[in-house]
Amino acid sequence: MIEIVVADDHGIVREGLRRLIESEPDLKVVGEASDGREVLAQVEQTRPDIVVLDITMPRLGGLETLERLRGLHPRTKVVLLSVHSDPPFVQSAIALAADGYVLKNGRAAEIVTAIREVMKGGSYFSPAVAREIVDQLRAPRPASEDPFSLLSQREREVLHLIADGLSAKEVAVELSISTKTVEAHRTSLMRKLGVRKATELVRYALRHGLIEP
Repeated sequence: MIEIVVADDHGIVREGLRRLIESEPDLKVVGEASDGREVLAQVEQTRPDIVVLDITMPRLGGLETLERLRGLHPRTKVVLLSVHSDPPFVQSAIALAADGYVLKNGRAAEIVTAIREVMKGGSYFSPAVAREIVDQLRAPRPASEDPFSLLSQREREVLHLIADGLSAKEVAVELSISTKTVEAHRTSLMRKLGVRKATELVRYALRHGLIEP
């Protein structure tokens, strides 16, 4: 039996994924999560074979969660689920060694295909994502075109929380760091992203699909 944790911030999506996955006799959903922190807790508790992980989630985004999972649970397979096939997302997924990347606008059965391919030791990328990977290999883009990749894990966490509407003090409590440290991270990530105001950080996060409107 292949045990799976499903992570998406929409309950309806999670329910749909659960039904789809458990329609297969050898697949079982052992946990659900609505944000990255819940994913980490579920994986620690259930030790699944694989996590189906939405990229766009509150508190801790999918890419940041993947990065943490690679450090904490390197044997756990991860298939990312996203509406985005844009270069920054695909490049980050590859850099973080995602085992699969499935687009939400694809066929429903594709997620089952991805799970099976990954569990056999392979990988699975939706056709549009695979094309982006090939294009990138043929004509690599300069790293400067993707400033998001320059952010540290902590800066990405701060960006997500600020974009979710948390104040510096609330971010400090959430991450168990000082307010001054939050402000330092905010200054650093604003410099790297080329923005001057906190409101521009929110717009950046929205444009790049890091948070939902």
